[in-house]
Amino acid sequence: MLQTLLVCAAVWCSPSRTYAQPVIDSLLVAARERAEAGDTTAALELFERATDAAPRHVEALYARASFNVRTLRLGLGNVPRVILTQRLLTRGSELAPKDARFVLELGRLRLRTPLLRADGERLLSRALTIARSAGDAPLIAECASEYGTVYMGRYRSTRNRYVYKSGLVFNPLLARARFTYTREFLEHDARPLENAGEADRDAASRLFREALKAEPGHAVSTVGLLSLLYDESRFDEMRSLANSARRTPALLSATLPDGRSLERARSDSGYLAAVMHFGEGLAAWRSGTPREAQQLFELGLAKLAEEERREVLDIGRLLREGDSVRVAGLNDAARVATTQGFWDAADPLLSTPVNESRLEYFARIAVTMLRYDDLQQQRRGWRTDRGQIVVRYGEPPIEVLFPPVSDVLAGDVTGRTITVFRYPALEQEFVFSGAPTLSDVSFAGDFRWVAESARRDEPFRLDNVAAVRSVDTLPVQITRFRGRQPSEFLVVSAGSVPVRRFYEGVELEEGRIAVNAFGGQLGRMRSVGSQSIVVPLPATKDPLVMRVDTLPVGDFRLQLEAIDAAVGRAAARARIELSLTAAKMDILQLSDVMLGRAGPSQDIRPRSWSDATILPLGALELSPLDTVALYWETYGLKADTTASVRFDVALRVDLLEITRTGGRLPRALGAVSDLVGLSPEGESQLAVRFSRGEALGQRDRVPVFFTLSLGTAPAGRYRLTVSVTDRTSGQRADSQRDFRVLLPHDSTQR
Repeated sequence: MLQTLLVCAAVWCSPSRTYAQPVIDSLLVAARERAEAGDTTAALELFERATDAAPRHVEALYARASFNVRTLRLGLGNVPRVILTQRLLTRGSELAPKDARFVLELGRLRLRTPLLRADGERLLSRALTIARSAGDAPLIAECASEYGTVYMGRYRSTRNRYVYKSGLVFNPLLARARFTYTREFLEHDARPLENAGEADRDAASRLFREALKAEPGHAVSTVGLLSLLYDESRFDEMRSLANSARRTPALLSATLPDGRSLERARSDSGYLAAVMHFGEGLAAWRSGTPREAQQLFELGLAKLAEEERREVLDIGRLLREGDSVRVAGLNDAARVATTQGFWDAADPLLSTPVNESRLEYFARIAVTMLRYDDLQQQRRGWRTDRGQIVVRYGEPPIEVLFPPVSDVLAGDVTGRTITVFRYPALEQEFVFSGAPTLSDVSFAGDFRWVAESARRDEPFRLDNVAAVRSVDTLPVQITRFRGRQPSEFLVVSAGSVPVRRFYEGVELEEGRIAVNAFGGQLGRMRSVGSQSIVVPLPATKDPLVMRVDTLPVGDFRLQLEAIDAAVGRAAARARIELSLTAAKMDILQLSDVMLGRAGPSQDIRPRSWSDATILPLGALELSPLDTVALYWETYGLKADTTASVRFDVALRVDLLEITRTGGRLPRALGAVSDLVGLSPEGESQLAVRFSRGEALGQRDRVPVFFTLSLGTAPAGRYRLTVSVTDRTSGQRADSQRDFRVLLPHDSTQR
């Protein structure tokens, strides 16, 4: 470095205008060192010294001109520098007509200049022709890649193109103001343009493949081709291409043109390697190999710079704004735990070896990388407006591009391409506008506010994840009884596995269902048990699964999952959140009321749940004329002077919602007939009362167990309320349980 500085000092002080080759080389080395260090001003000055000293020195002309192209910001203030750069490139091209680099750089400069893009494309084509004739493989790759990027830009701005059928033009303001405007406009006033962008896509693909043939592993071409292959769902080719590129040393040397600092070059190389992993992971995920996708996404994360890795892992973008701010304010350990808890809650099935929701999130990040990244400008796709929407809600089921219009009444979208993302399931659309080349795209009008409003309502959706859509609900009845100690509880979880839905249309002799249970806090869920069920097919009833947990006081989360791995849609889950508080021994309390089927009759009264011959109902669904068993425990009854307890029981059944089978109610609510053993009390409820007394002895609870028939109660949703009044202390406690009475047809299918 010291020797270089001495050489530069000698050059600056010398009055001579002619220098030897070593001096020019030293100036160029010094200029590149300054460029790598990020000192653009010093680098420009040194490049200028070199060309002033040797006006016909080809390498000096190229080095100065190409650095100008990389660092030049177009604008009125930079017009003289643009003109100078064009002259440098023209002079170099005249001195070395077989050197494609000068024509390539001039084409790049013209592409960035308004109204000169057509000339820029012509120059890129000419540069590629020169490189081909010279047989210069690296230059062929660079020219073909740059030219292919132009065609890909055309393809991106024309795919999903719609044309107007009438004189009406799509108006983002009306799309915002009228709920049905976008849907109606697409149906009546626009039509898709057939085969839009296909020719440009094919041209881009051909050029990228030529670049990769000339220089295997060329990164920019690999990323471009990955993007095109993804649009065509050619996932196997994507995986092969990305895998090959990652294993090619040229990947790190064929990233972006020179003119970057050393730090920037290293960052670009690491990021491109990350894109390769994410691209291959995306293909693996979409082609149904989740374990491989998970490995590839993790490898991609490791390649990102620390700041970008933290940004990708940040769940703030998937939360409501207030929640995002709170998460951002947590310390590192709490943030990690919160993030893990978020993904645990989003995981469709803890039984599977991967978290499908998290993989879908990374897949969406990969999509934004391939479609919205700008490597030259270091723009990351997930930060763009379109990228944010894709990350939150997935790729839009309906994507529409409207061509620019010159109508001044179009307001701020005059002369700009309009892009519409429509999500029918969300009943929402997002509108963007951008330059015709889509080089800069942002929310149109006040759609940024629309996006924030949608985020408040629903910040994250997983409609497109098959694992999420196919997981059924596992109906579960949870009953909490007091344990042996005031600080523990006995929790009975009874689930009804929906096997008829599992195996509908499946030709198997039997189903094999694995039932797995997970418990703990979010972020720390662990397996707490499993069992297997063999179901003869066709199934005649839903099998019952039951577990009993002894839990301490506190908050607890339980997840039950039933899966038949041999049948894709055979999966159901139940998520239960419990908040258990310490028992108060001097206060009358009731356990939950358990509804079930009575077992064999017994002559003695049960002393606890384990003595009661009751099989819980998992689905809490009853048939007409059904008989149901009730069981609960009463705690805190006060004994009288005879060491006995006396209490009154009031049981009420309210009809909350009647099931309609047509235009008329099957029965008038006020005419709901009596449940056997119950007498009507008012028009909307049925009730029964009785009193009991018994010796308490050493017990801390009094179980209550009996059966009743529903009679001809109509189909609908009911609420059972049990009230117990201690006749000694006067205290009262209540417990409730909702259940359904099915229609006759539905009950025969149970």
